[in-house]
Amino acid sequence: MKQILLPVCLLCVLLVDVQLVFARDVQLRSRPSDSTSTQSQSSSNQQSNSTRKLSAEERLQRLERILESQGLVDMLVKIENLQSELQILRGELELHTHQLDEIKQRQRDLYVDIDRRLLRLERNGPGPGSSGATGSTAGATSATATVGAVTSSTATNTKPSTTTGSSTDFAAEQKAYQKAFDLLRELRYEQAVTAFNGFITQFPQGRYAHIAQYWIGEANYAQRNFKQAIIDYQKLIDNYPNSPKLAEAMLKIGYSQYELKKFKQAETTLKQLTKNYPGTTEAGQATNLIQKIRLKR
Repeated sequence: MKQILLPVCLLCVLLVDVQLVFARDVQLRSRPSDSTSTQSQSSSNQQSNSTRKLSAEERLQRLERILESQGLVDMLVKIENLQSELQILRGELELHTHQLDEIKQRQRDLYVDIDRRLLRLERNGPGPGSSGATGSTAGATSATATVGAVTSSTATNTKPSTTTGSSTDFAAEQKAYQKAFDLLRELRYEQAVTAFNGFITQFPQGRYAHIAQYWIGEANYAQRNFKQAIIDYQKLIDNYPNSPKLAEAMLKIGYSQYELKKFKQAETTLKQLTKNYPGTTEAGQATNLIQKIRLKR
């Protein structure tokens, strides 16, 4: 019996040993899988971290896009503001253009009215021999002397006046004058000045010569060419001392000197105007300008 139990016990011990060895082998084999799972878990963690990192970058990009879109919104707002301001400026420009057209039209009407008055004086009035500034002692004396000279000449000489020329010459003079004046009425100042200078060259003693000289000064004054305007108005005063536009010529000389900031000369001219032509509209304007000059000093 002992002989039988001993082998059985040995067999059991061997089986236990084999099971232990097998268990250890299984355990050893299971360890790499655990490391693999650990690695896979770490890789998954890295992927999740990278996913988190990518989402942060995406958030940053999204924020940048939002900021850029806000910048575009601001730019669009600025563009809309500029467009509205441009529309306002266009409206103001149209308004100023309309006002300028009205001023030009009034200026044309004024030129026509002055020309009509001057021509009426030439036809019906005493002509260039009158002063045009009532109340002027010097002008009245000059006009009286001129009328006396004309009366004396008429009494002693019955021939037609050589200053007016023949009727054909007078018609040519009227045509040339009207051509130059049409340029002035159209506000084509440079062409008008050239035409009036040509008119005076062709008809230096013509009936409308002094009017042409006045318009030359006016054209240069309207262009703010004050230096030349002073010369032209002075020619009117020197060459046509009996013109009815002398007071206005002196006033425009004073205005031109004022614009050129020659205040002392302007005051001297204006004082002479008030002395020669007291009580006239031009004298009143001269007095106002003198006061303005004194305030600047």
